[in-house]
Amino acid sequence: MKNSDCSKKHDRVLELYNRLMSGEVINKAAIAMEYNVNPRSIQRDIDAIREYYANRAVSGDGLSEIYYDRSAKGYRLINSKTVTLSNAELFSIIKILLESRALNKPEMTAVIEKLLDACLPPAEKRKMRELAGNELYHYVEPRHRKALIDTVWTLGSAVYKQRIVNLDYKKANGEITHAWVKPVGIMCSEYYFYLIAYFEDKDKKYPGYPTIYRIDRIESYKITDDNFDIPYRDRFEEGEFRKRIPFMYGGPLRKETFIYDGPDINAVLDRLPTARALKQADGSYLVTAEVYGEKGIKLWLRGQESII
Repeated sequence: MKNSDCSKKHDRVLELYNRLMSGEVINKAAIAMEYNVNPRSIQRDIDAIREYYANRAVSGDGLSEIYYDRSAKGYRLINSKTVTLSNAELFSIIKILLESRALNKPEMTAVIEKLLDACLPPAEKRKMRELAGNELYHYVEPRHRKALIDTVWTLGSAVYKQRIVNLDYKKANGEITHAWVKPVGIMCSEYYFYLIAYFEDKDKKYPGYPTIYRIDRIESYKITDDNFDIPYRDRFEEGEFRKRIPFMYGGPLRKETFIYDGPDINAVLDRLPTARALKQADGSYLVTAEVYGEKGIKLWLRGQESII
């Protein structure tokens, strides 16, 4: 190779590197025409940059990778950041995700793959894929099978911006209801995502309390440009609300008291974050807990053989 050709190649590789760093998608055919070279030359340039990043990842200097984006029909740079999770941390997170069963299988697979790409050098990915692969293969997705990630994020943005949402909601009995709601929180519990929202009290079964919508049952929605305000004294505290609604049934805040004589009181205290337990002389516990609504906790209590 002549010196001039070598210099051009080096310049081209550096230019491609800078373009990838700036977020540009590199279409091999288009770039080959731009530089008046064979597409195979561009492929070799991309491979050289890819090898450079692979060497950096192995040495611990950082983790970036070039991958082919089929939707954009070109190569892009991803994960230009250092590893932030240990193998043990990543494995635990993957297990939590799989046990949640909150996403359909394509979304769950994509999220786990992106976690592996973002947090592991190439040499470690195979081991983690083998650890999680069997469980992912047998993963049982929720029966609605809907892709929800984008919807959850869009509704979460409406919560953040305090935008009124116009939605059509399908109840468990198949009835479709229409509502204009003020979204105040997004929650995930036992396989499902939920939107917590207020709407006009005159239309509500429990005036003054938020309504709970299972997001997979929202048939359609529109984020409006209309804002709503929550006075500071009445500001919705998602964390506090979560403690008092472990069963995702709406209703007024109430205090429940019952006797527990099972083997492990921690199972109750973990299920009911607001619970307080007082040990009795016979070894049982008098439990008091604050929860929203009556139906959810009654169903749960009836299902506990060791609760009197």
